[in-house]
Amino acid sequence: MIRLAAAALIGVLHVHHEPSHDSDASFPTLLAAAHDARLDFLVLTEHVPQDAEGELPGATRAGVYLAPDGHRLRILVGGEFGTRDGHLLGYQISHTLVPRDRTARQAIDEIHAMGGFAVVPHPFHYGGWKAWDAPFDGLEVHNNAVVLRSALNPLLPLRLLQLALSRDWALRSLTRRPDRALARWDALRRSGRRIVAFSGADAHQNVSLLGWQIDPYQEAFRGVQMVCPDGPLEPTWIWAALREARCSIRYAIHERRAHQAREVRFETGRIELQLDGGTRVLEIRQFGD
Repeated sequence: MIRLAAAALIGVLHVHHEPSHDSDASFPTLLAAAHDARLDFLVLTEHVPQDAEGELPGATRAGVYLAPDGHRLRILVGGEFGTRDGHLLGYQISHTLVPRDRTARQAIDEIHAMGGFAVVPHPFHYGGWKAWDAPFDGLEVHNNAVVLRSALNPLLPLRLLQLALSRDWALRSLTRRPDRALARWDALRRSGRRIVAFSGADAHQNVSLLGWQIDPYQEAFRGVQMVCPDGPLEPTWIWAALREARCSIRYAIHERRAHQAREVRFETGRIELQLDGGTRVLEIRQFGD
């Protein structure tokens, strides 16, 4: 019988709202969606301008928030930085990087100097990632924004009709196994690097049509999540679980089909719970159990 990884803390990484240049979504809207999805933690990663200094955008949002029903949510803050080699997420850092036109290696060195870890988001989209030999610590093997935008671009009228008729069905059909990113992760692992895999919501809630929100936070927060082992809802514990690969990637959007999944083990140590002959995946466990 297939069993999902035991999860005590459920979270979503790579989230944007109004401090980012490409989102005007309010913090109360984001907070309500996170509580509704019953997340335990959420990581804000606002876009950081090249000339920004000091506090991270959104840093004042860090803390624990209680819903009226008592649900607790921990908000952590990182940042998304531009480099000459592509976008880079800085996690567990205290402030922005030195203002400059920086290479990926320079940005990663600064993140490491702060005691943080560096994750490459959407490695093949939005300009892609060029510095594969740089010492980054993690890779987004799933990115919600990539899934949505890639699906909408070639067949926009058809996709919009599918979303309108049955949103849940449309999103489940669009959410497939990220073959290319997983292949790259395997290649990095085979080269001897212990790169941690992440899912990124890359949520902005910034795509609408005639007042119809196509990318609401609720769906991004419920669709694909990081599930972490039991522990206190404290920053030190959560950051350690994430950076030490103790969390799994859960495609909660497919969870109702858990009884159909089959376990597949890879030479690099990864375990997947696959659906539909491997075209979809229910769960990705980092380095075995």
